[in-house]
Amino acid sequence: IANTGFLSLCAYGRVTGLALEVGAGVSHVTSVCLGQTWREATYRLGVAGSFLSSYLHSLLMESPNDPSVLKALKKKTVIQLKQQCCYVSMDYEGDLHDQGYHHPARFQAPDGHWITLDKERFCCPEPLFQPKLLHQSSPGLHHLALQSLQKVPDHARRDTVGNIVLSGGSSMFPGFPERICLELNTLFHSTGCQIQVLASPERGTAAWAGGSMAASLTSFQHAWMSKGKYQEHGAGYVHQIF
Repeated sequence: IANTGFLSLCAYGRVTGLALEVGAGVSHVTSVCLGQTWREATYRLGVAGSFLSSYLHSLLMESPNDPSVLKALKKKTVIQLKQQCCYVSMDYEGDLHDQGYHHPARFQAPDGHWITLDKERFCCPEPLFQPKLLHQSSPGLHHLALQSLQKVPDHARRDTVGNIVLSGGSSMFPGFPERICLELNTLFHSTGCQIQVLASPERGTAAWAGGSMAASLTSFQHAWMSKGKYQEHGAGYVHQIF
């Protein structure tokens, strides 16, 4: 067992930084310093891939597309539709109200029917920044990142801010790295700090790659937990080790 935020950083060759993980079932923001996670600087966001897929389907049900075709779509097809056609807008409100910035796309379902996406393309991932669109009261991912960084001790904050990494399959939306960078720089504008975000093309599996790298390090060998230790000390012991 290891913290996936730490593993994501390992995939980028870092042991200190901030990991923004956007997966299938949940998103996390985790600050890590020299391989140790700051539990008080770790936040969870209940918006991730599966929620966005459902949201996309509901948006399409309100579109001019044939409802019977949309109702027949399987979950796997909606995920493919999302991955192939959706992107993150750099100016959501502006794009939403100016049809000149809508870029329709067509997707052929397995049954041969065609589905046209318009504003749904950039509306789908927007709840990552505005969870209220899914009726959630949580702050967006960028605000959680700010809260996390504010909890990091002063002596470690500069290095943490300088190593912000993205991971998880739902971070693969075109435009996501640029938008998260834009939002963070807006939040940090008064500090004079220029935020850079690291977004590897392989970030969808960053935690897995990082796990392989971390497990091979000599320094990691002391962190293995045996079944006996777990049974002796209980679940809380995990946080002492990792």
